[in-house]
Amino acid sequence: MNDKLAIYQLNVQSADKLDERRDLCTRAYGVVSVAVTAASAGTIDTLPFLSAVLWALLCGVAIAWLATLNSLTAKLTAKNRLLTEMEERCDVPVAFLTQERRSWEDLRALPLAKALRSVPWAFLLLGVLGLVGTLGHWAWSSLCLCP
Repeated sequence: MNDKLAIYQLNVQSADKLDERRDLCTRAYGVVSVAVTAASAGTIDTLPFLSAVLWALLCGVAIAWLATLNSLTAKLTAKNRLLTEMEERCDVPVAFLTQERRSWEDLRALPLAKALRSVPWAFLLLGVLGLVGTLGHWAWSSLCLCP
C-alpha cells in the first residue's frame, strides 16, 4: 500500500505541475497574442506589408497555442484518469480526485474551461480577418481607387 500511495503522490504532484504549465502557457501565449495584435493594428496604415506579416504571425501563434494547450490538456486528462482508476481500485486510502470532480461538476465551472479553450480560436480568427483586411486595404490603396 505504501508503494502505491507514493506512486499516487508523485503523480498528483506531476499533474499539478502540468496544470501550472497549462496556466503559464495560456498567460504567455495571451500576452504574445495581444502584443502582436496591437503591433499589427498599429502598422496597417503606415507599413501594410509589416502589418500583414504580423497578422500571419498572430495566426501562427494562435495555432501553436492551440497545439500546446491540446497537448498539455491531453497529458493532464490521461494522468487524472489513471489517478482516478487508482482511487477506484482502492489503491490509496482517499478518493480525492473523484470527490473533487463531483464538486467541480456541481459548481458548473465548466464554462471557464470552455472559454479558455476559445481564446486561441478568437485570436486565430482575428489574425485571419486582420490579414485579409490588411491585404485588401493595401491592394485598394495600391490601385489608387480611393480618394
